[in-house]
Amino acid sequence: MEHIAAIMMLVGCSQGNIECKELPAPAVGFETAEECQELLRPSINEVRKGYKIVYGKCAEIDPALYIEDATITWDITPSNELDVQITFDEPASPMMVAEKAGRKAVISN
Repeated sequence: MEHIAAIMMLVGCSQGNIECKELPAPAVGFETAEECQELLRPSINEVRKGYKIVYGKCAEIDPALYIEDATITWDITPSNELDVQITFDEPASPMMVAEKAGRKAVISN
């Protein structure tokens, strides 16, 4: 299994920092942060064609947590930098549902 140590986030803006959206990165993840950094500038140059401003950043993650569900959020800071936050979701508690066969359904308030 591949170990992921970094992700690349690319954001393109067409109207200043108002109309911005995530852009596809060249890979889902990178085995090293250095590999991500090497591809960051060429990736930004590739997507720059359709946007006035393009931001890019490599965010390091704990490879042991990569298989967990994560939420990635980003924002453009007042100093015009891309801020990327990765939070790992708590695993859902297991739930068991049981039903007795042959029993009529009962609805109650």
